[in-house]
Amino acid sequence: MKAFSGLRDFIEDLKKQDELVFLSTPLDPRFEISAILSEVGKKEAPAILFERVKGHPLPVVGNLLGTRKRLALAIGIDPEKLFEEFPKRMEKRFSPILTRDSSPRTVFKKGIDLIKLLPVLTHYAGDSGPYITSGFSSARNPETGVIGRGLHRMEVRGKDRLGISLLNPPLAEIYAKYKKKKQKMEIATVIGMDPLIFIASILKAPTGLDKLSIAGGIRGKAVPMVRAENVDLEIPAFAEVLIEGYIDPKGKEEDGVLGESSGYYMGFSKSPTIQVTSITFRKSAIYHAIVPWSLEVDNLLYLVHGLDFVPKMKREIPSIREIRLIPGTFGAHAVISLDTENKGEIRRALSLALSFTNIKKVVAVNTDINIQDDQELEWAMATRFQADRDLIILANLRGQPIDPSSGDGFLTSKMGLDATKPRPGGFEKVDFPEEVKKRITPILQALIKGR
Repeated sequence: MKAFSGLRDFIEDLKKQDELVFLSTPLDPRFEISAILSEVGKKEAPAILFERVKGHPLPVVGNLLGTRKRLALAIGIDPEKLFEEFPKRMEKRFSPILTRDSSPRTVFKKGIDLIKLLPVLTHYAGDSGPYITSGFSSARNPETGVIGRGLHRMEVRGKDRLGISLLNPPLAEIYAKYKKKKQKMEIATVIGMDPLIFIASILKAPTGLDKLSIAGGIRGKAVPMVRAENVDLEIPAFAEVLIEGYIDPKGKEEDGVLGESSGYYMGFSKSPTIQVTSITFRKSAIYHAIVPWSLEVDNLLYLVHGLDFVPKMKREIPSIREIRLIPGTFGAHAVISLDTENKGEIRRALSLALSFTNIKKVVAVNTDINIQDDQELEWAMATRFQADRDLIILANLRGQPIDPSSGDGFLTSKMGLDATKPRPGGFEKVDFPEEVKKRITPILQALIKGR
């Protein structure tokens, strides 16, 4: 597999594969860029490099991982073998190595103004302000010295202040330790890096393990890191932008609202504020942006949820042939294809699927249904499913925090739908002879290509 040295290396590869388009029209980081990325992000489309951003010298790149092809390219695995190969690589570990990044850079320590220096996007009309959604943050555990890392949404709260939503480990736990000790926590955030490191930032890591070690195992090579400019932390090398600062636990904690990956405005618990002390740019830096409600985020959630869901389901239910997480549902809706007529096993598969936190709805179909074809799925529901006989409803199960319809403690109701053949005979799907399908395949491909 190819190991990308950084964001620019990945962008160059996308250029060669015609997976990147350039947009020269001047656009505002307030709503305009995110509106384009949002529309593009509703379907499979190329990555976009916005060359001219109003009020900013930095270009913006977005929709980098907007297709599963590009997601697989960043990881270096065939898309068809993603859930087969990726877990094996995640078992490997390569500790990051300290290196030097001697590329030219500019450091700002005085007169910092985040809005003037960075083209931070204001995504949606109801957002409380501009949000950094692609920042990979690092902080050191004061008790063990191990650096914890993660992807956390960050709200611009002033010229040199950033809110950071710390809901998940390890950074949430590390901050709690500093808060208990009443000590300031140094923090460094990088934007624009090797996409594999970005992907590793959202993976679950065992306590005390640096996520850069996981990224190294996935790529089969140690991830290079450098010392931060002004705080005692090591960060991924070759990042486009570095933001450094500290969180004072005595400081005011605030609420922020952002249009989240569920497609709704969401504010969580009050979050701490980072006092920014410096911002560093590589020469000709590129700002990486991600729109929260898009296929790009859906692809990342597909990977995170799928890594847990798909292997376990196939291991427990041997008759499962294929599993699909439905795009646009942030990993909440799934379809499973089973090679069995045993209704007890089908019901067991549905119940097991609903036991996973992220799954809210699951449909079971036979192997004659193409689960990648929405029309065939609806046809199976219309002709093989009866609600009084084939519907399972389970109440008060743990759901996802980003589902606004869930109750206290994120409890939700879930449903399983058995759209398999109700009996062996009388449900044969219409089809054509195999030799005819083979003969017309090149004709069909030429017709589609010519459109």
